[in-house]
Amino acid sequence: MAQATLDAFMPVASRVTNVVPVDDEERDTGDRGEGTPAPKGAPRLRVAGTSTVHKVVDEVHAQHPQAEVVLVSLSWRHNYNCGADQVVVASEPRGAAFDLRPPPRPKKGEPKEPRPTPSPDELCGLVNAGEEIVDLLLGDERAHVVVMDGYPQGQIYARFAACIAARCLKLRRSSKQVVLPRATAPADDICKALLVRFKKCRSVDAMRAAAEAYYQEELADRFP
Repeated sequence: MAQATLDAFMPVASRVTNVVPVDDEERDTGDRGEGTPAPKGAPRLRVAGTSTVHKVVDEVHAQHPQAEVVLVSLSWRHNYNCGADQVVVASEPRGAAFDLRPPPRPKKGEPKEPRPTPSPDELCGLVNAGEEIVDLLLGDERAHVVVMDGYPQGQIYARFAACIAARCLKLRRSSKQVVLPRATAPADDICKALLVRFKKCRSVDAMRAAAEAYYQEELADRFP
């Protein structure tokens, strides 16, 4: 499947993200009850995967009819709007779009492929994605972000990006400005180990440096 052409770029971080335009005909607005105020204290960041993204986006619109829902995808294969108002396909620092998804199903009689080890570019790109999510949330009080990866429930990298966003928000001393849901740890030991290291970082640059150091120390010799 060829990567779709992404012909617009996000102003706040064009070096690592692409925005997929959403036509009005594609956007499922439904009855959003214009003028209804946002619920007080409603979380504005949610995690989803390939099997849950439509439900999560619909829930946001149902709970906050005036929300501007931005879907941040960590896989270029999932760049359709799913009911969101905007789609952002996150990329690595060098510009390659993420493709974070499970390994293909093995053929009959063949062993299951292990999950690939993330590269340093992917790890730093995930830090950047977390920072961009914070930019979206702080830039518009109506903005709700749904972050998804290519896994069924977003249980690995989408959760990881959401945890990174929470850390970035804290580093900016802006935690009180955005309500986040209770964080759920990613179902991956590498991501968990990195989050432990990130807690000791006092800047986003330090988080990137910590990600690169972790790769060199723990992952560089790992295959695949």
